[in-house]
Amino acid sequence: MLISSFEPYYQLAEYLAAYTDLLIGMAVGLPSVRQIADERYYGDLPGGVVEAAGRLFKRSVKMYVYPTRDPIGGDIQTVERAPIQAPWQHLRDLLLQIGSLEPIRLYDAQYLSIRTPDVLARIQAGDASWEALVPSVVADTIRTKRLFGYQTAGAGS
Repeated sequence: MLISSFEPYYQLAEYLAAYTDLLIGMAVGLPSVRQIADERYYGDLPGGVVEAAGRLFKRSVKMYVYPTRDPIGGDIQTVERAPIQAPWQHLRDLLLQIGSLEPIRLYDAQYLSIRTPDVLARIQAGDASWEALVPSVVADTIRTKRLFGYQTAGAGS
């Protein structure tokens, strides 16, 4: 388990690559793959999305991608078939073809509606319901290390 404050994944990959020459595997949700193709995250990179993808996948990095449930239609979307903004669907297809993106096929559909921003908002609001949305070891780590703005009930009073 790794909890990271690195926002763009290429920064996490560069950090981890400094400590290993082995394959780096990251399990991510489909919304995270969509963020890779979102230019607004790369204003500081002259090459934008292309440079970020190059930095992310230049080493032995493989992303294992959980599907997601479309919040509007309720359909399950996988990395192979999910809508990605043009022209970046071609980058997704290339990464699938060369094995840098790997769909996760064995999953529990009941967890596909959980959204990271929702969990974070609940943690920061002091709403304990977030604990049911993450594995117990993750909840314990967040509470113990007071990550993501976690405060005990009544701490802000």
